[in-house]
Amino acid sequence: MTVTIRFATTAEVRPLRLEVLRAHTTNKTVDFEGDDDATTRHLVAVDSHGEIVGVSTWLERALDQQPHLRALQLRGMATAISVQNQGIGALILAAGVDHALSLDADLIWANARDQALNFYNRNGFVTTGEGFIESVTRLPHHRVIKSLR
Repeated sequence: MTVTIRFATTAEVRPLRLEVLRAHTTNKTVDFEGDDDATTRHLVAVDSHGEIVGVSTWLERALDQQPHLRALQLRGMATAISVQNQGIGALILAAGVDHALSLDADLIWANARDQALNFYNRNGFVTTGEGFIESVTRLPHHRVIKSLR
């Protein structure tokens, strides 16, 4: 599948966030703190029919354990169920890494669902710390970090 990766608005990422990230959860909130900050960027993958099939959000947010480093937090990473496991997530992630590098960031971090840890590990992220239950989804998560230096 051929997709184009581009920056997007908060409104453009919400539908896929709801479809993928809130499936099988009681909380249907898809607005995240920082979504509309001036420095926040949303990336989307758009297929040849103009449909958004992947989304991610990138916030300039320090990692609490390393506040002296310039960091971006990745949130709201989702790929449409119909096109999962076709490399779209990796393309969005690569575009996000390019964005982070353009900002001279030292690292990228995320609170990743445990079911997605293999994806992040394959793409250069390291799983750190104790797992936890995320308060909105009530699903198990771990922190993942990708060093850019």
